[in-house]
Amino acid sequence: MGIKTIIGQVARGENYFPRPNITDHIWDKLDSGSNLLLAAPRRVGKSSILNQLLDNPRKNYIVIYLISESVNNENEFYKKLYHHLVDKLSVIQKYKAKAFSLTKDLVSRIESFGKDGIGIGESKISYLTEFQNLIKNIHWGEDKILILIDEFAQTVENIIQDVDYKTAIHFLESKREIRQTREIQNKLQFVYAGSIGLENIVSKINSINTINDLASIAIPPLSKKEAAQLIQKIIDNSGIILDDKSFDYLVETIEWLIPFYFQLILDESYKLIVDQEPKNLTNKIIDVSVENALKHRIYFEQWFTRLRKAYKSEEFSFVKELLNIISERQTIKSNEILDLAEKYKLSDTFKELINALKYDGYINNNDDPKVYRFNSPLLRKWWYCNVAN
Repeated sequence: MGIKTIIGQVARGENYFPRPNITDHIWDKLDSGSNLLLAAPRRVGKSSILNQLLDNPRKNYIVIYLISESVNNENEFYKKLYHHLVDKLSVIQKYKAKAFSLTKDLVSRIESFGKDGIGIGESKISYLTEFQNLIKNIHWGEDKILILIDEFAQTVENIIQDVDYKTAIHFLESKREIRQTREIQNKLQFVYAGSIGLENIVSKINSINTINDLASIAIPPLSKKEAAQLIQKIIDNSGIILDDKSFDYLVETIEWLIPFYFQLILDESYKLIVDQEPKNLTNKIIDVSVENALKHRIYFEQWFTRLRKAYKSEEFSFVKELLNIISERQTIKSNEILDLAEKYKLSDTFKELINALKYDGYINNNDDPKVYRFNSPLLRKWWYCNVAN
């Protein structure tokens, strides 16, 4: 039997590695009435955790999951939200008739706007209003709607780039207003997550007040104990033998203990030893597996393209050169970062860029506040080979 790896995809069902401390904490905060922001860098498993909440809801929660990464305007966002909720209600017996009635009424109103076609008619619909009325006008009883929004920060950034920052602020304000409206707040809760930092984006447009009602929950990397449990889950019944010394070496090599890297390296390792007996996972095999993994651009390229999309001109040049330097020298000191910022005339704003790189999982200064390094040695090696040179 092969190993149980799932690389770069959302892990669900048997493929999901349970993190009960996190999911229980999320549910406890939701039970207290909070709206949540999941704060963690990319690749730590936020989407898998959201889907775990979706697949295993607590009693009286009606859960919907929405990926809003491609959305770039407010009406489109609420349209997706409205239809996701109606679709969910249509498969729940006690709400099925109401969902059908709502859909029929909406189509009728769209068609009533004239003979210019469904697109023209629909453009006159305020889906924010439709969504609010939907929540207000249904008798939910003890049920509560829980909306899990993945890549929400990307939506805000899309609106900033494709429209303007004032429109983005209005969008954030409308979201906060919904969370604070008395007729709605006891019937509806939100969990926001994404691979870029919402706090950093709203801070750039001076709108941190629009999200200060959200309770932030951090999703940390795996502990060494959790890493051992994940590895055992992956290699169980595969015939792979991993002794304590090689386990320690694997953990030391990966360093930033997130599920993605364990999946990636173990998948490459199995390819190397699949025909061997016994299938000993040695330090040498781990080293070769790392080199092979780094050849898969698809797994690492997004770290670069994300920066290319998010930053322009001097900001992009600054973050690119900063990461180039760290990839070559292993670390960079804060005074050197200031010098680099002055080079690009970013002395007043570079700290926001550093905070964004920290949140998004590129760098950290955990060991020394004045010294920055890559979170992941694997990403550092890939960056040095494919971007810096």
